[in-house]
Amino acid sequence: MRANKITVDDIRGIGTYGKLKVELPSYLATVSARNLVSYVRKAYKREDGLDYATTTDVTNNTITISTVDKK
Repeated sequence: MRANKITVDDIRGIGTYGKLKVELPSYLATVSARNLVSYVRKAYKREDGLDYATTTDVTNNTITISTVDKK
């Protein structure tokens, strides 16, 4: 998916063991999205007990957000 930004609703809408991969316009947008995931992790606890994991690719300005088991 290609977007200008990621919203809280996008992150919270990821299903159980789901994955969201987004190409953003710049590196700063990927850093902002990673910080937003950290906010969502703390502000909105998941009902299924899973946690969010992020992976960023700085060459393509993509971020992958997935739900995983808590460590």
